[in-house]
Amino acid sequence: MQYRSIKFWINAVTILALAVLVIFAHSQIAVAFHTFARLNLLWLLLVIPVQIGNHFSVAKFYQSYLKTLGEKIETSELFKVSLEMNFVNNVFPSGGVSGFGYLGVRLKKLGIKGSKSTLLQTSRHFLTFLSFIIYLIIALLFLSVFGSASRLIILIASSLSSIIIFSSLILLFIVSDEARIKQFTGALPKLVNKMTGHFRRKKRSTINIEKIEALFGDLHRDYIQVKQNWKDLRYSFFWTMVMNATEILTIFIVYLSFAQIVNPGAIIIAYAVANVAGLVAVLPGGVGVYEGLMTGVMASAGIEQALALSATVVYRVFNMGIFLPIGYIFYHRALRMEGIDQKEVKDE
Repeated sequence: MQYRSIKFWINAVTILALAVLVIFAHSQIAVAFHTFARLNLLWLLLVIPVQIGNHFSVAKFYQSYLKTLGEKIETSELFKVSLEMNFVNNVFPSGGVSGFGYLGVRLKKLGIKGSKSTLLQTSRHFLTFLSFIIYLIIALLFLSVFGSASRLIILIASSLSSIIIFSSLILLFIVSDEARIKQFTGALPKLVNKMTGHFRRKKRSTINIEKIEALFGDLHRDYIQVKQNWKDLRYSFFWTMVMNATEILTIFIVYLSFAQIVNPGAIIIAYAVANVAGLVAVLPGGVGVYEGLMTGVMASAGIEQALALSATVVYRVFNMGIFLPIGYIFYHRALRMEGIDQKEVKDE
């Protein structure tokens, strides 16, 4: 049984879990529908310019980071790439893997090596999660001064920060040394095969070790180049801060559209938790997992459960409803005009 079958079972288990959640939380969901009557559409329309600013900041991150790698691409082109990536990551069920493949092929058409696009996307997640640490500290300050920072919220924030720091150090530890890369890539097939062995009838490797080793080798060389120009990363880090700020502001505006002013600290922690979990979720855009976690964290911070659920649903549906169709148009335009083959994206 191959990777598709593994993904099928993961999807099946996830959907079953969502079904169980809906059954046990149906009363809260019913109450949530009544809160939609309080929705102010004029406030909600402010989400559009804020999200345009979000995609602009993503484009500027791409541009500033590629400049560190000695590449130059216009902001307007990368703005379209941001919208395309938003579509790919939210529509294709891959836990973000499709985004890596698509960005690699898309930027290759613009003259960027695959290893650089991989490092670009990896660094985007890396720097974004590092910026979460700063925002989590700000969140705890907001909750301490303007609300009640419960033990659960403090535990969530500190645990999330520890996970981010620990994961970042491991990644840097591996990529910074060629010998460690070989040790890691040598142990990776055994680990993956052991984890997926119960899902496969035939004992054969589920990954291409030569391709993984070549990828990490390229990452190491590009890492050395970035390390030599590490001061330039301050611009990239700034844009990741802006990316997160615009998303947090979007959620805050959604609550304003329900005539509620909520503590920004609660929003920050809920957003960080949902995004970390959504990164490894298999269903498109982390649907179900994202909403459930964000609602749960907001409720634990003292927000009414029905309101938290309604605001989260509106944030996700309105945001996707506006920008996914635009991303779809640019995505298919790129497939047609850049000559991108969908099979090429999967193989990348």
